[in-house]
Amino acid sequence: MSTGLFSIARTALLAHQTSLQVVSHNVANAETPGYSRQRPMLSANTPIRMPYGNIGTGVAFNGIERQRDALLDQSFRTASSLLGESTTRRDLLSQVEGIFGEPADAGMSASLDQFWASFSDLATSPGSLSGKAVVQQRGKQLAQLFNDYDTRLTQTREQVTSRLDALVSQVNQFAEQVAELNGRIVTAEATGTVASDLRDQRDLLIDDLSRMVGARAEPQRDGSITIVIANSTLVDGTSASPLRLEMDPPVPPPAVMPSDIPVRLRLGNSVDRLAPLAGELKGLVDVVNTDVPTLRSRLDAMASTIVSAVNSAHSAGFVFNGNAIPGTAAGNFFDPGTVGDPVRAGTIKLFADVANNPANIASSGNANAPLDNSVALSLSALRNNSSAISYTGPNGQTENTGFATFFRTTVTRLGLDVRGATDDSSVRTILVDQADSRRQSVSGVSTDEELIQLMRVQQSYVAATKLVKTADEMLQTLLSLV
Repeated sequence: MSTGLFSIARTALLAHQTSLQVVSHNVANAETPGYSRQRPMLSANTPIRMPYGNIGTGVAFNGIERQRDALLDQSFRTASSLLGESTTRRDLLSQVEGIFGEPADAGMSASLDQFWASFSDLATSPGSLSGKAVVQQRGKQLAQLFNDYDTRLTQTREQVTSRLDALVSQVNQFAEQVAELNGRIVTAEATGTVASDLRDQRDLLIDDLSRMVGARAEPQRDGSITIVIANSTLVDGTSASPLRLEMDPPVPPPAVMPSDIPVRLRLGNSVDRLAPLAGELKGLVDVVNTDVPTLRSRLDAMASTIVSAVNSAHSAGFVFNGNAIPGTAAGNFFDPGTVGDPVRAGTIKLFADVANNPANIASSGNANAPLDNSVALSLSALRNNSSAISYTGPNGQTENTGFATFFRTTVTRLGLDVRGATDDSSVRTILVDQADSRRQSVSGVSTDEELIQLMRVQQSYVAATKLVKTADEMLQTLLSLV
């Protein structure tokens, strides 16, 4: 009987000692990112059948159970992917919105008003060289503002492309780490145990990949995980396919190459474009391929139309050398560009004759009347032309509107996009917090609960030591009777 008690006490001591180690491990990793709570698995040993009934033989330690819910993980990762996209888009579009800085005294709306107003002032004094100098300066400021917008859009796009390239490199690094962990987990679990800590490391990487590229995890029977992005396999077992970022120029190339050549992503040796994108990756690609090019296209259309309209009215006028009559044809106000290098926001500038001498600015439409102001009035009237610009956007819709309205529409749409991304980010932040809270209720470590469990296991361990002492006393009593 005492021998049986010793055996029961021994299994109890070993089981509770191991349980103490598991609980201590939980407490130690309570603040470790990605750590999943572990629970010792105890069960009664197989009893011994006796003539008078079954006799228990103690406790068995059956392993360690990792507290994790795959459905909660998937819910969190889906929400995290959407948050990564909206947050990235919000931050980048806010940066783009800062380029225009509207409304502002030095913005495009104010510059356009000043430009048209300078022609109106010139019309009141058509022969004034100082009035023409003001027109020259206002035209130069307007062109420079277009140039600045274009330059800053280019700089922003380059920064976003660099960030996109860094993200692709990080995704490839994480994918390789997941593939390596797959191999280690399969090896460690070949004996039937669960490699909890290795799985935690892998799940933490998958969380990051979900936020960055919308990765989905598909568990395999051998303990490995297959990572899928955009319906393509990023990680399969111990193999990871590299993600590649490439330029995607139009084929066949157009006569005039666009300022913003789109980018594309490919996975491994695939010749197909990776799609559909998700996570931060989608936010970055959308800004590079859609948002910045659309804004630049609108600015280019506006700059080109201003040049065409102003040059058309200005070239109908005449300039005079002193009091010499008749005057000579005025020519262009802005540089008209060429077929190979058309006028864009980044290239708009004053025509050389106007830039070199404000006297070459026309106000008269009559070669024999230096004080005629018809050209200055027609140029000033462009401010009120409600159909000056005809622009067809990427969605196929055509806008016919004035210059100021067209620019206000451009800035307003950008502001609405920023507001939409901000609202999406706020809502999705709440959804991610809720999903994480539900997940933490299963896998998170509560130090209060663990300390309670620690005391319970400690009491069980102490009770097992008393059982050893009791069995020893019983054995000594039997020996004394011999």
